[in-house]
Amino acid sequence: MHGEIKADLGTMPVANMIILLVGIAVLLIITAIVIVVIVRKLGIKSFGPFKMEHNNTTSMYDMNEKIKDIDDLCHRQMRDITDRMKIHIGNIFTKMNICVPARVSISSAIRLPLHESISNNHFTKELMPSRYPIYRGRIIDTIKDEYESIESASENEQCGRDILPPWEKMSKQLVACVDLWLKRIAKEVMDSCEKKVVVYKQYLKQFEETGDSYRSGICRECIEKNEKYISELKHLI
Repeated sequence: MHGEIKADLGTMPVANMIILLVGIAVLLIITAIVIVVIVRKLGIKSFGPFKMEHNNTTSMYDMNEKIKDIDDLCHRQMRDITDRMKIHIGNIFTKMNICVPARVSISSAIRLPLHESISNNHFTKELMPSRYPIYRGRIIDTIKDEYESIESASENEQCGRDILPPWEKMSKQLVACVDLWLKRIAKEVMDSCEKKVVVYKQYLKQFEETGDSYRSGICRECIEKNEKYISELKHLI
């Protein structure tokens, strides 16, 4: 004759179920306390692999924040460069005795496509030698359209002076403004890339020391990419 004991939780009285759950909870708490006491007695402050991963995750976040700060600063500098072009363009028309309203309109209209280029944020690609001529030509065409629109409107305005000169007469000087702007932007982008390389190299060393091949690989790729940008941008500086 064989005896058979079965534990059916579904038929267990509620009071017994509560006692069982309380007992399990107490056991888990006691186990946790024992582990903490043992860890403190042995002087263990952290578990190596977990601490390393936590530190590297935190470092990756810090690195990305520093890169973001560099990008933000670069954008502010580029906007300042573009705003200063208003004075440069205005001076061209001042020497020609063009009236103030016309100078302001032209300077503002010409700055618009430049500011839009900053917002699009593709300088590291557009300023590369293979794409630069097309990018430059696109900006010049946009500025030409803006200028010719203002020139046409000026014929109907009472400005107290002659109407604006045709694009053919002004193109050389305005294209020179575009080239000056592109050189200054390229210099700002190159400086930004150089700062990023410094940051990536700093964190690469840390990731290599902890054997983090994944994050080390990311840093190496970013360093290589930015060093390539620096090399290519030198043709504009």
